[in-house]
Amino acid sequence: MKKFLFSLAGAVAAIAAVAIVNTTRFASKQPPHQAPVEIVVDRDAAAARLAGAIRFRTVSFEESEKVDRTAFDALHAYLEQAYPATHAALSREVVNGSSLLFTWRGSEMTLDPVVLMGHLDVVPVVPGTEGQWSHPPFGGDIADGFVWGRGAVDDKSSVIAVLEAVEKLASEGYRPRRTTYLAFGHDEEVGGPEGAAKIADALSARGVTRFAFVTDEGGVVGQGLVPGIDKPTALIGIAEKGYLNLRLTVSGEGGHSSTPPADTNVGILSRAVAVLEETPFPARLDGAARDMFDYLGPEMSYGLRLAFANLWLTRPIVERRMLRNPQSAALLRTTTAATMLSAGVKPNLLAPLASAVVNFRIKPGETMETVKTFVRRVVNDERVKIESVGNGRDPSPVSDTTSPAFNVMTKTIRQVLGSDIVVSPMLVVGGTDAKYYSQRSPNVFRFLPAVITQEDFRRFHGTNERLSIDSLATSVRYFYQLVRNVDAM
Repeated sequence: MKKFLFSLAGAVAAIAAVAIVNTTRFASKQPPHQAPVEIVVDRDAAAARLAGAIRFRTVSFEESEKVDRTAFDALHAYLEQAYPATHAALSREVVNGSSLLFTWRGSEMTLDPVVLMGHLDVVPVVPGTEGQWSHPPFGGDIADGFVWGRGAVDDKSSVIAVLEAVEKLASEGYRPRRTTYLAFGHDEEVGGPEGAAKIADALSARGVTRFAFVTDEGGVVGQGLVPGIDKPTALIGIAEKGYLNLRLTVSGEGGHSSTPPADTNVGILSRAVAVLEETPFPARLDGAARDMFDYLGPEMSYGLRLAFANLWLTRPIVERRMLRNPQSAALLRTTTAATMLSAGVKPNLLAPLASAVVNFRIKPGETMETVKTFVRRVVNDERVKIESVGNGRDPSPVSDTTSPAFNVMTKTIRQVLGSDIVVSPMLVVGGTDAKYYSQRSPNVFRFLPAVITQEDFRRFHGTNERLSIDSLATSVRYFYQLVRNVDAM
């Protein structure tokens, strides 16, 4: 027994020694210090122009007939009036009725071009919640240091920040070496098939099929979002999940509720949905999510640093902890969310048809086909018909964090936001219009330097959406410097 205990103690000591050495060697991946750049921005004027853009009700709906096209036309006219130097130096065209494409012709046409993206549309305000807003959702109010309203963050802030930066550059007589496109879709909130997709297709039809750099919304500057890190964290999306909607349908005889069969259509469907929720996809910290913690881990407090430096030992514990929180759990697996249910027309009638729509956000490494296979295996009931709804999409490729383009982004962030900020790649768990450029560029990134707290996350697509004037001014400075830095890449 003593020998065994001594051997066990020796093994524990060896493991502890290896873990400590690994933690010591878990070096920071943060880029070198960057001297700050001074870029003067009229923050109040920029805030006023964002407020003006918010007042146009450019709301996206799945049902295209509900969309108010005149609101998009009015926003186009407003932007033309607000940014005269941009419209003079760049050519502008309306794509597929409501999207905008600006072309800033470069001086060296042999260089691959650049795309700066954003979207003009916003999600609806849930009917009946208007009274819960501190300021009217389409009022474009400026109060308490914030611009308030639907689209303040998602995503008119990107559009306005890009235009403010380009307006300043154009006013100064700047001309890029690389042709630069400003691509603003009109239906990102419903997947972008008629906006960003049509813009990308229009460029391809002209022979513009490869881009040196593409950037869109996605990651933000988190404050207090990452456990164990007190500094602000700039999270750059290097990939995004795919998505798929599956409809589960059970049909059969109806009849009176007084003589029900052993299994009703509603009951069969309910069990199918329940078993999907009870049988989640496998979870693993790998890929883009692992890249994220390779950057964040060295900046964390010692206990967390030790855990992420020794995933060979701690992976099961780390993954269990991450799975307790829906936000971190979404980084580890393809998620399953039942979002729509439909059955029956009267309490005393058996529903002849019951259906549910389940939304899946697909982790890189899996595909729409592997999701369908998984769902059929888990449901395992021939009475449940499973079919796709709408156009899904496989996950995007993962952009390279060792590329010059990623280095340019980190350099720009630290020049504008300060060298004490922690920069990290991340996996975007939602969707962006950038997906339409994934096969057209190896350097597709998703980032807006807006400072977001835990409280702010609840405002996304929710009540009291707002953006601080400071964040807007920082975003303008960021895009101004990014254009210059990417141009020199």
